[in-house]
Amino acid sequence: MPLRSVGMPIDAHRRERRLANVRLLRWALPAAAAVLVIVCAVQVGLGALSASSQQAEPVRVSKMLKPHFSGTNPDGRAFSITGREGVRDDKDSGRIVIADPVLTLKTESGATRRATAKSGVYDEARHSLVLTGDVRMDNGSGTQFASQEALVDTKTGAVSGQTGLRIDRAGSQVESGDYQVEDKGDRLILKGGVRGRLTPER
Repeated sequence: MPLRSVGMPIDAHRRERRLANVRLLRWALPAAAAVLVIVCAVQVGLGALSASSQQAEPVRVSKMLKPHFSGTNPDGRAFSITGREGVRDDKDSGRIVIADPVLTLKTESGATRRATAKSGVYDEARHSLVLTGDVRMDNGSGTQFASQEALVDTKTGAVSGQTGLRIDRAGSQVESGDYQVEDKGDRLILKGGVRGRLTPER
């Protein structure tokens, strides 16, 4: 009786199974790659939407047209702060940025001191006004002051700055670095690079 080989069908079956696995991998790998690409694209899109929503979150701003603040010093002298427009700080409601601020302050003699600038920041809690940009001050008695920055204490009337000061009065000029005005405006302290030209009054 002739012997039959049983190895041939088994080998053929194995080859067929390997071919089936190869065909499955050829189909599955591109499909898996496509799924990964879609997942990555969705994640990137969601991240972009989240970032854009955070960037587009509106900032609450309280704007004022022609703001006006007024009060009195402990000694009864009145002051007022006005401007072209103002923006109240959203995080600190007592802090107001003012465009073209104007400060007026009454003196004990009844004269009016006046200060102007391009910009100012008024802090109601600290009773302070920071003036910046082309600061001009008039003491109400014929003396003009010019600087680029001034810190005004609306409670005491003291004024100070560190960006240089020029004083003009009756043809005389004095310049300095740091300056302080104290004692209700009766005392002026000049520091650093003080120089001037004095014209005797006739």
